[in-house]
Amino acid sequence: MTGIINIICADGQPTLLPPEQVQGLNLRSTGMLNSVQRLFSHHMIQTFGCDYSTSGVTLEALQTKLRSFLELRTADGPRHDTYLVFYSGHTHKGTGAWALAGGESLHLAQLLEWWQEKNAGHCSRLILVLDTENSLPWVKEVRRVEGIYVAVQGAELCLSGGEAEAGDAPRLGDFTSEWVEFNCNPDSDTQWSEKGRTVTAAYSVSKRWSDYTLHLPTGSDVAKHWKTHFPKATYPMVHLSNWCCGLNLFWLCGVCLRCFRRLKLAWFPPTILDIGQGIKLVHS
Repeated sequence: MTGIINIICADGQPTLLPPEQVQGLNLRSTGMLNSVQRLFSHHMIQTFGCDYSTSGVTLEALQTKLRSFLELRTADGPRHDTYLVFYSGHTHKGTGAWALAGGESLHLAQLLEWWQEKNAGHCSRLILVLDTENSLPWVKEVRRVEGIYVAVQGAELCLSGGEAEAGDAPRLGDFTSEWVEFNCNPDSDTQWSEKGRTVTAAYSVSKRWSDYTLHLPTGSDVAKHWKTHFPKATYPMVHLSNWCCGLNLFWLCGVCLRCFRRLKLAWFPPTILDIGQGIKLVHS
């Protein structure tokens, strides 16, 4: 996660923020960091690390960090089922690209290219959670992605002149706080579809998202476990079990059901999408 830097650009010229505003930004960034750590701890998600920066992150450093993260494996060797990346910081209006140090940027296509490279031959999924002012372009773009399992959870800050003047305008970090509370507290009363919300949520998934299933033991995994814990005389039972499972007599029904799930998720996406590991994506 990258924090908000203490320089703003007006007409392309960097301008230092006053100390009290910098302190406020730092407090909000720390609050976001604590919220994300709470989410990971609550759902027992392995934390790879956090990059909190007040001066920006270079594309080279970000690429090194993300590539190392995307190739991470479990202690037993297989890849993880799900990889989650949280980002909050500056973005480019119109494209949603992450604004990095030195005038560089990271586009969704580039991030997905790294993901495909590290996930080749595997069926893991990638979830991007964005608390930025321009996350909707990535939410819309991911709908056209094929061949991989990717989801983008974003948010939109609904600004009005009166709120801005009164100092009550929504800010970065408000969505993270609400979303984490919703995902960690089963008694949360957050209504994402409530009218008049100043922070609205939006998510979208790639075309094949509904095809995803959590990793189950393969025939070789079962055979290896059986040989380790059971007598040799029972080995034929393993081969018989694997043969029966491999028949797949209802493959045509499976194909029809898979197509139905794809169409349903594309045309009638639910307001709350449970990804199956305790975390829910939300839409207002």
